[in-house]
Parts: sequence; structure tokens; C-alpha cells
Amino acid sequence: MSDYLKSSLAVGLLRVLGILPLAWVYGLSKLTLLLMLRFPTQSLKQTRLNVQRCWPNLTRQQQTTLVGESMLHTIYAALEMGINWTQPSQSGLDRIIKVSGADCLKQAHLMGGVILLTPHLGNWELFANWAAHEAKVTALYKPAKLHGLDRLIHGARTKAGMQLAPASAKGVMQLKRALLKGEVNLILPDQEPPPKAGIISQWFNQPAYTMTLVSQLAKTKNTRVLMGFARRVPSRLGFIIELEDITEVCQQTTIETSVKAINQAIEELVRRAPEQYQWEYRRFKHTLEQKH
Repeated sequence: MSDYLKSSLAVGLLRVLGILPLAWVYGLSKLTLLLMLRFPTQSLKQTRLNVQRCWPNLTRQQQTTLVGESMLHTIYAALEMGINWTQPSQSGLDRIIKVSGADCLKQAHLMGGVILLTPHLGNWELFANWAAHEAKVTALYKPAKLHGLDRLIHGARTKAGMQLAPASAKGVMQLKRALLKGEVNLILPDQEPPPKAGIISQWFNQPAYTMTLVSQLAKTKNTRVLMGFARRVPSRLGFIIELEDITEVCQQTTIETSVKAINQAIEELVRRAPEQYQWEYRRFKHTLEQKH
């Protein structure tokens, strides 16, 4: 199948999902999960493996339950992209029920630049959309492999008000300049860093190749570091934005201790809603998995 046809199918599916009521999207997600459990995919296998690694103290039944819940929320996140990428940004914002810690961003912004972190937890695309409506945001962006899909994603994020920086040295300088101007950087801190842009640090008691970018940017004068996510509330068909200031844990004397502290903060955030973390993400690709 050509890339053009793949792009057309992907974009077409997202546009259909974008006009469906959220209740229908969640219903479709549950049907998709049943199929994935019946015909195991690599995504399911990776989720099981990471849950076993990071939650060894759970019983086998508890691990199985967490795997199923995580897969369902991963499917939710994927299908919600129809709304995030094909509908006006206000459509997503209208689904935000509550913002917990909203003053954190306002107070941090008054002091200077802000680094806003959100891991692969809940609906991170909606979190980015919300942030872009609260402040001037610059986010790192790695183009999608399919050209048509990339055009859709890029367009949706820029329409929401985000400035997109390439995942390169040039992009890092763009982030730095934004901080110096008192603006906001948006970063997924558990994102796979490029070669030589990370170190191995513990995460859920496992060695994970982790970016050093946040620790480096956090040294920028008058910069605060916040972390949060958009928690999914399926029963109410909406989301709660949760936000907190973690600046002090980032202000360690060395990059190694700072990275370790940030990983710990991410872990604590994930533990609030472990079923909403994307455990299929290959967080240990460069540490545990390269041995096999």
C-alpha cells in the first residue's frame, strides 16, 4: 500500500472519529480492546512486559487487570486524536471539567519562562491544547512518517497556537530563546531522546534511557518547571487537568541527580492513574530490551 493511500485512510478515519460523540468513541474503543485481546498484538505484548517490569509487587491477576485497563486507555487516547486533530481546538477544551492547580501556571509565568512537562499519561494532546490557550507555547515536534498525517497534526497544533520546534539542536535553541522571553516550553519528559542526548536513570526501579534536555533547560534564569496531565474521566465523558510545580526537585547540583529527581516526579504522577499510562511505550528500548 502506498504512503499516499495510507495517509488518506488514516486521515479519513480520524475525521470520522472527530465527529462522533465521545461516548461512541469510547464504545468503539472497548470493541477494539476485545479484538486485541482475542488476537494479541505487539502493543499488548509490550504492555504486559512493561507492567511486569514496573509493577512486580502486583499479583498476576492485578497485573492482568492493569494491562487490560492500560490497553483500553491507550485505545481511548488513539481514537480521541480524531477530536484533537480534526476539530476546532475549542471542541477539546469544552470537554475539560476542571483544572486543578491552575494557579501554578499563572504564578510561574509571572516569574519568567516555564517548562511544562506531560508524560504519556491521559490525553497529552488535549493537555498541550489547553496549555497553548493559556500561554505562548513552543513544543518539540518530530514529523509523522506519513506526509498527509503529518500535515494534519502539524496544522492542528499550530492552529491551537503552538510554535513547533524541530527535534534537533536548532529546536533546542528555539526552546531556550522562548524561555528567555518568558514563554512556555512543552516537553514529553519520557519521550525517547536522540543518541547522546540522554543518560540511564532509574524509573520504576528499572534502568531507562532518559533525556537530559529538561535538566539543562531548567538552569535557564527565572525558569520554573511544572508537570501535569489531562486525566480522563470516562464516566463523565470529560477530562480534569492536574498541574503541580516541581521546580525544586529539578534544581539539583548535577545533571544526573536532576534527571533522577525528574524521573521520580514522573513516576509519582503515573502512580496517580497507572491505568492511564501508555505502558506499550518502549521506555526501556535502549536498556533492558537491547540485551535480547
